[in-house]
Amino acid sequence: MEMKVNPMVYFSFIGNHDTLEQRPEGLGASANIFLRYRDEIERVFLFINDARQEQGADYARIAQQNSRFMQTEKPQVDIEVVTLRAANPVDFDLVYPAMLDKVLELLDQYDLHDAEKVINITSGTPTMTTCWVLLERAGVLAHARLVQAFEARYARLRGCSTREVQFAIDDFPQIQAPAALKRQLTLLRRENQRLSDQVRSAELDEKIPELIGTSRQIRDIKEQILFDINAQTHVLITGERGTGKQVVAEAIWRLYHGKKDPALVTFDCGAFSRELIAAELFGYKKGAFTGATQDAPGIIRQCRGRFLFLDEIGNLPLAGQHALLRFVNDGEIRSIGAFEVERSDTRIIAATNKDIHDAELFAQDLKDRFDECLVLPLLRERREDIPRLVQHFLGIYAKKYELASPLILDDKIIAKLTDHNWPGNVRELEKWISRICRRCKGGLVTLKNLPDRFITGLDQEEDDLLLPHLPLPISLDAYVEKIRDKARQHSHGSSAEVDRLLRQPIGTERQRQFRKRRR
Repeated sequence: MEMKVNPMVYFSFIGNHDTLEQRPEGLGASANIFLRYRDEIERVFLFINDARQEQGADYARIAQQNSRFMQTEKPQVDIEVVTLRAANPVDFDLVYPAMLDKVLELLDQYDLHDAEKVINITSGTPTMTTCWVLLERAGVLAHARLVQAFEARYARLRGCSTREVQFAIDDFPQIQAPAALKRQLTLLRRENQRLSDQVRSAELDEKIPELIGTSRQIRDIKEQILFDINAQTHVLITGERGTGKQVVAEAIWRLYHGKKDPALVTFDCGAFSRELIAAELFGYKKGAFTGATQDAPGIIRQCRGRFLFLDEIGNLPLAGQHALLRFVNDGEIRSIGAFEVERSDTRIIAATNKDIHDAELFAQDLKDRFDECLVLPLLRERREDIPRLVQHFLGIYAKKYELASPLILDDKIIAKLTDHNWPGNVRELEKWISRICRRCKGGLVTLKNLPDRFITGLDQEEDDLLLPHLPLPISLDAYVEKIRDKARQHSHGSSAEVDRLLRQPIGTERQRQFRKRRR
């Protein structure tokens, strides 16, 4: 009686490094692993993620290359290209249920549950690799060998180009595969959530097109502007220089200004001496101070029924901040040199890059009087928005400089821009794009097309990230003491912990406190 021999099935994702064109380093992982088990493999499933979601990568074409190669090596092998729909290839919540559902479908369709299996765990994203391991551990992929491939340089060191990876660990947690109906419900729920998020994000983009980006931080700010602010709201915007405080202020004005408010009035509190800012804001009476030769109404009175954007409000002296506090709270203002109090319905949008929690720089009662506070994130905290910002600024400056054709940045340049820390935030990125557009007249721009001075700054370590903005708002000694105080707050009374936090020799803080007590 002839024994039935189970077929061997090969599962592999197709990744960026599986292309067979111009590969001086040798074949990709998918092809290499196939060659090792060629004599035993009877069926191949090449998985590709939806190419439309993958920044233009043509995985279908790469899969066809590998199919032709494999059939050249073994003409009788059956090969099927399997498309997986995972909008984000590194999101476990999307990838795992999609892979589980598709693998079970194939195993049922071709009756392959008992077949010997070879799994390529090298190609694809790390998330996909982990999901292969989970499927094998859960028993979904029974009789499976998990195989990794090495690049040529590492293969020479190891003496082999592939290796079977063993996960037969005694205390490896048991994983259960969910039932088919539950899997389908999970997939549908997550897909619905993804689509709902896309629709909501598109609505936010349509209503507030000034703010470029889809990161969680930018979405939260857009939602705060739309749902927590109205035409009667006083708003405080905080964030480092270049994060887009002016852009946010203009978006608020555009959404909520009235018919008698034709343009957002901006008052730069950093453009006047500290002694004159209060007079400019609240007005003054003739003779109130030297040079006050006539009455002046002040900009808040002049903006009745309108929005007023006070930029760099942190430059107001504390006395001026307390005067503004009364207006924000009660709508009342008093001119310098006057006794009577007046009311005004001016709406304030204020912005500062100062630390509003530092009582020496910002009146604490003032920050609490604003109806809403928008905290703008640093650009390096929302790196996923950088490619969209790049395209936005390329469009603006291509039009401004009348470029002959659209300017396209090579992927390696985009990667450098995304990895850079941008101490000047969005404004610095915009200036960089502006320089590129002035230099290049259109077409594809690669790293080789750019002078070193354009790239050197992107490769430098960002030491400025560790330094405060200059000029210092307080003396250097006071600044250093504030750093020490912060370390003490985090140390819970431990001098040794203060030394560790400040990276100073053990005993330094104890000696400093001893000298302070003696003084």
